[in-house]
Amino acid sequence: MTFRHSLIGISAFALMGFAAQAEFTLPEGASVEENVQITMRDGARLNADIYLPASGGPAPTIYVRTPYDDEMSSRTELHQQLLESGYAIVEQHERGRYFSDGTYVMLGHSVEDGWDTMDWITAQDWSNGDIGTLGCSSSAEIQLQMAAAAHPAHRALVAQSAGVGVAEAGPFREQGNFWRGGIWQQGWMDYFLGSTVQNWPQLPEGLSDEERQYLTGAFELTNLNWARPKSEFDAHRMDLPMVEIAENMGGPQNELRAYIQAGPVDESWDVNRISEGEMIAVPGLWTEAIYDISSRSTTAYFDWNRQANLAEGRDNQVMRITQGSHCGFGRITTDESIGDLELGDMSYDYAAELLSWFNRWMMPDAETEPMQAAYTAYLSDGEWLAFDDAIQWGGETFALTADGELSTAAGDAGSITYLYDPADPVPSLGGEIGGTGTDHHDGSFDQTELEAREDVIVFTSEPLTEDIVLFGYAEIGLSVSSDAPDTDFTIKIIDVFPDGRAMNIGDSIQRMRYREGLETEVFMEEGEVYHITLPPVLLSRRIEAGHSLRVEVSSSNFPSYARNLNTDQDPYTSTDFAVAENTLHLGEGHASYISLPVIADPAAE
Repeated sequence: MTFRHSLIGISAFALMGFAAQAEFTLPEGASVEENVQITMRDGARLNADIYLPASGGPAPTIYVRTPYDDEMSSRTELHQQLLESGYAIVEQHERGRYFSDGTYVMLGHSVEDGWDTMDWITAQDWSNGDIGTLGCSSSAEIQLQMAAAAHPAHRALVAQSAGVGVAEAGPFREQGNFWRGGIWQQGWMDYFLGSTVQNWPQLPEGLSDEERQYLTGAFELTNLNWARPKSEFDAHRMDLPMVEIAENMGGPQNELRAYIQAGPVDESWDVNRISEGEMIAVPGLWTEAIYDISSRSTTAYFDWNRQANLAEGRDNQVMRITQGSHCGFGRITTDESIGDLELGDMSYDYAAELLSWFNRWMMPDAETEPMQAAYTAYLSDGEWLAFDDAIQWGGETFALTADGELSTAAGDAGSITYLYDPADPVPSLGGEIGGTGTDHHDGSFDQTELEAREDVIVFTSEPLTEDIVLFGYAEIGLSVSSDAPDTDFTIKIIDVFPDGRAMNIGDSIQRMRYREGLETEVFMEEGEVYHITLPPVLLSRRIEAGHSLRVEVSSSNFPSYARNLNTDQDPYTSTDFAVAENTLHLGEGHASYISLPVIADPAAE
């Protein structure tokens, strides 16, 4: 049986790394029923496709819950392998998306609807009562809530790029990766102005299940996923007040304005997300990418969850960290790059890893791969690190010195002053923005041209005499002052190649009004020197001998992060801004430093 579809766009499986296929041949004896209506506790009916293996069951089930396009548009090799391995598959759309009843709310109703659907699955005669969940991005974040709810049938999860599902973990209070250091991550504007967050298409009320199934199957979805041209975004990115950018562009009605106005601390962020303190014991294979917006908070939650679990639960949580793109794990090649950084052979058998994980927990007689280390992290040039300890925070400290060096010695006291003008912010170039929907590229790019700006201060080490391996979180402290009541301070961590290329490997930012915590705004006094810590940066990289380390300091990184207008007004509703004279203080008495997570070189062991 061969299926052809005209549906296009993003799907959970396509996001997980397999390009949409024009044809999919169902394995012999397997079957699929499209647009099945599954009723929730409040009467809402959610649209789903049901795939059954040739055995017809009873079978373990892979459950994918998603807001993305109909998964049938991206039937893949993984679908086929799951069916051939004896799994049933249930792919279901969230409320308000693709013929499911209700209003779409980002990550909404995950616990109730997920629980009700698992109840429905286990009641079917083709189910053996075991369920594994699978998905990337939103389809992963949904899993975190379901796993924390601990449905008795939930045997395993595979969660990829799941940071929007984490409100707070460790030092990260990013509220689902929307905020960092108290600043709105403005790459999200593009996402909320696109099609993914709208309610569509919708069916009229009062239809029977049979009528809904018929109409859904007859509807043509081609071209429903539209994208605004980059020029339209660029024309409005610097509009003030920032909170009205969506209205200025004629954007759809959704959570964007409410999210911005809620600010970085609000009880609403706890809804539909999990935080440190809420434990997941369902065996989990987690996957993250360093340049993905979700990587640092999800990894911090994973590390806490693994340490907090009982011994059995701790050993059942593993994570793979790549340096690829958001949800691109299944597309990784033997000649990979991210931005302009060549990564070498980062390939691994993605489908085999997933199948082995599900087999381990739901098909005990099936073949499985050896249990992975707690962390399997890519370093460079085909090298993967297997790491079983708790993740490292800081380690080897380098001072920022007045003569522009990055040194293990503190250096003499001094200061460097520069002007930050919100009308001329430092342009973003790469970074950890994968998954926001922005048309600016994530990854690593040569920062040399930006370093020539007068508002970018550079500190560089001597060339390394031997390789160093970084895995864990870099911690950053700066001593600063300003003539403005509020401003931002940014850093980038740079790998300087022998040929002079300055490739970014991480960045961070802190808003000064939130330097004492997000609950209270405390403005600066002119002439006062403040010591601040910036949100830590997750790193996984081998820095080779002959390379140098570099830290850039500035006060903007736009449009990755919303601009500070350098006033004591609300930066999202105000139209007023001022130029700030910002000073970085260095040396004895005013430490400015970076502490890098240097670990033992596995190649030397």
